[in-house]
Formats: sequence, structure tokens, C-alpha cells
Amino acid sequence: MQKVIKEYNRKRNGGTDRNATTHNTLQNVAKGTVIIFIGTIVGLLLAFVSRILFARNFSSDQYGIFSFCIALLSIFTVVGTIGLGEGSTRQIAYYNGKKQVKKIQFIIRWSIAFGIISGIGVSLFVFVYSDVIAIKIFNISTLSLPLKIVSLAIPFSIQTMIISSIFRGFKRVKEKVFFLDFIRPLLFPILLVPVILLGKSFEWGILAYALSSIITCVIFIIYFILKKPISLKVSAKSKGTQIGKKLLIFSLPLLLVAILSQVMSWTDTLMLGYFKTPDIVGLYNVASPLARFITTALAAMLFIYTPVVSDLYARNKDDEMRRSYAVLTKWICGITLPLALTFVLFPGLVLNFFFGSEYILAALVLQILAIGFFINNLMGPNGATLTAMGKTKFLMMATLIAAGLNVTLNALLIPKYGITGAAIATVTAIISINIIRSVRLYSISKIHSFEKNILKPIILSVILVFAIYLIANEFLTITVWTLPIIFIFFHNYIWVFTICYKKF
Repeated sequence: MQKVIKEYNRKRNGGTDRNATTHNTLQNVAKGTVIIFIGTIVGLLLAFVSRILFARNFSSDQYGIFSFCIALLSIFTVVGTIGLGEGSTRQIAYYNGKKQVKKIQFIIRWSIAFGIISGIGVSLFVFVYSDVIAIKIFNISTLSLPLKIVSLAIPFSIQTMIISSIFRGFKRVKEKVFFLDFIRPLLFPILLVPVILLGKSFEWGILAYALSSIITCVIFIIYFILKKPISLKVSAKSKGTQIGKKLLIFSLPLLLVAILSQVMSWTDTLMLGYFKTPDIVGLYNVASPLARFITTALAAMLFIYTPVVSDLYARNKDDEMRRSYAVLTKWICGITLPLALTFVLFPGLVLNFFFGSEYILAALVLQILAIGFFINNLMGPNGATLTAMGKTKFLMMATLIAAGLNVTLNALLIPKYGITGAAIATVTAIISINIIRSVRLYSISKIHSFEKNILKPIILSVILVFAIYLIANEFLTITVWTLPIIFIFFHNYIWVFTICYKKF
């Protein structure tokens, strides 16, 4: 990848390496993206092993409650971070670019303090109202005690996220990968095995999950104390109250963005459950996770992109921001286009390969969602760039509009069109929020992803792949077992074509 970066800069600058800033930016983002992507895959595999262990040793009802607990812990952790996961990252990176060390010190101190206060508050709320949440909201009385156990882990999960965001502000990604993607998911099966071998009750399994979060946080705190990225010593007379207030004001809109994004992610499933039957929900939820995998590379890139672009924005490096945005968008599209085309051209084969022939009915849904999520990649990291520019209130309003549109369209389309209607509603909301954010981004910075060097290779690749598909379909019988070969061919073909494109 580094050779590709150098070649890009050489051609862009007339055969010389004059733009060192852009080169370093791309290099940092590329390296960080690879690390985060590998960490994400490892974390998913470890989590999958844990789920298999739990599902095989406890009843399906207990596994369902366990899944509820994981989801609720994630939701309450998001709420408890009060937007500091993104807010503190951006502010630290921004002031690091400005070389304002004292402000960074106060941001770190206030982030940790706000996290402690919020974590204790959310934990007490869940513990006290666990019966209400279990019985009145979900109508599952056996959920109450597991919720009380999980509530103990909430302050620790919040603090883990905040400490990770602090390191992220300094463009350090290894801490996130090691503690969140490796240590935490590894501790759970290690703690779960003795519970299973000793024949302990289901609640002990939930406790093992809570303890994995608690122990991870304790280890992370010790690491932070020993390896903190900056000295936190400040004058006793300096309280930095104004900085704490600004941090909170900046971060709270991002909390609403995170909540509304969760709403958008789950609206289709929840409304399908309301209007249709569980088997219809099941059909939709084999296609949706597969399609969302198209966005994994973008999500990995955003972790390191946000602090990097915040640093550039602080130093008024507008040209570097524009070039980096365009090149990184092209990378993401080049990486994910083969997968998107595989889902669009062979949806039935893909679903049959992973889930079985009974799920082929969701083929059209997979096609629609794959197109939508690829368009999301094509629009580039517009939300993260606006965050770096401090436009958090605008992001909040844009996400509110998209979430409202998503709910409205789902309510209108699901009763008549079922899972197809849900897919159309989701894709429409995704495209709408990207258009809103991209228009705003272009209006204030002239940054966009619709450059000739991005669109031409993509359009030509799609045309040529479709031509190859039609020819192959005419003369070959494509089966489930040839699908991986087809994907590898698409991947290699598109990357060779993109790299060889004369205006790369």
C-alpha cells in the first residue's frame, strides 16, 4: 500500500514528492485502517466463539436473554459516554494540531471525570429500574436479575471507551485493538469455561460477561497510568472549567447522533417485527448483516481518519484534506466494490452459501442493501470530516431528519412490500443523510468524492464486470462452490484495473 501512496503522490505532483503532508496522512490512515480491520475481525471471531459456547451450554431462552443483555449493555454504554467517544477524540486531535498542550490536559481530565459521573448514574438507573425494564418494557421477568448483574459493568465499559478515545485522539489505534478487540472478547470465554465445567447457573454466565468488561477496564486504567500519551499535571489554580463546558457542549450533539444512528440501524427490524411475522424478520436479518459488511472497511478507516483530519483542520491544511478525502474514498470503493458486485449479481448463491436455500427469498433485499451501502462508501467519510470541522449540531439535525424519514418510509412501505419495502426505506435514508452531509461539506470546504479519478474506474469496472457476468452466465453453470472463486476474480480484476488506470 505504501508503494501505491508514493506512486499517487509522484503522479499528482508531476513526478516529485513535494506534498509530504498528504503522503504522511495517507500513510497514517492506511496503517491505522489495516490494524483496526484486523482487530475487528479477531474481535468478531472471539465473540463468535463465546456465543457458540453460551448457546451450546444453556437453553435457547437463556441465550436470548444473554443476547438482550449484550444489546442493552451496548446501548447504555453509548448513552453513558455522552458523545465523548467522538468528542474527546476530535478535541484532543484538534488542539494537538494547534500545539495547545494545556487544553489537551484539561480535555483528558474532564473526559474521565464526565465518564465516571455518567457511568455511575447510568449504572444506578439500570440497577434500580431493572424490574421495570424487564417486565414493563420487554415483558420478560427473567431478564431482571441479569440486567442487575450487567449494570455493574456499565461504568467500566464507559471508561474503557473514553480511555480508548483519548489514545485515538493522539492517532494511536493499537490500544483499542488490544484491549477492546482482543483482551475483552478473550476474557469472556476464559471466564465462561469454569462456569460451564462447574455446572453453575445461567446467571454466573452473565456475571462472567460482566467481569470480562470490568477486568479489561482495570487493566486498561493501569496501562493508561503507566503509558499515558501526555502528562496530566496542571497548575492547582487552573480548573479548566470553560474547556470542560466546551467539551460537553461539543459532545452532546454527537450523543444524539449515536442514538439516532442506532435507531436507524434497528428501525427496519423492529418495524418488520411489528407489521409482519418472526419468519419475515428472520429472512431480512440474514441479508442485512451481510450487506452491512460492505461498510466494515469504511468503519475501520474512520477510527483513525477522524483524529488525522482534525489535526489537518487545526493546521488549516485544506488542500491536504481534499486530496486525502478523495484518495481514501477511492481506496474504500476499490476494496468494497468486488463484494458489492458479488452480492448484486449472485444474491441467491450468496444466501444459499451462508444460510441455506430457504433464505434465497431475501435475494432482492440483499441486492438493494448492497447498492445502498456501497453508495454510502462512495460518498466518503463526510460525517467524520464535518465532526473534525466542529459541525456537530448540523450532524445532529441531519441524522434526526434521516431517522425520521427512515421510520416514516418503513411505516408506509413494510405493510405493502414487506422486506423489500424495509430495504428500500433503509437505503433511501442512508442516501439522504449522505446527500445532506455531502452538500454541507462541499458548501464550506469544496470537499467531495465525485472526482473523475474515482468515478471513471468504478463505472468502467462495473460495466466490464457486468459484461463478463453475462458472458459467463451464457456458457458456464455458476454454483455455490464457485462463488469464492468468482469473488476473488472480481477483487483481483477491479484492483488491477484501478491501479493501471492512467489517472490513478
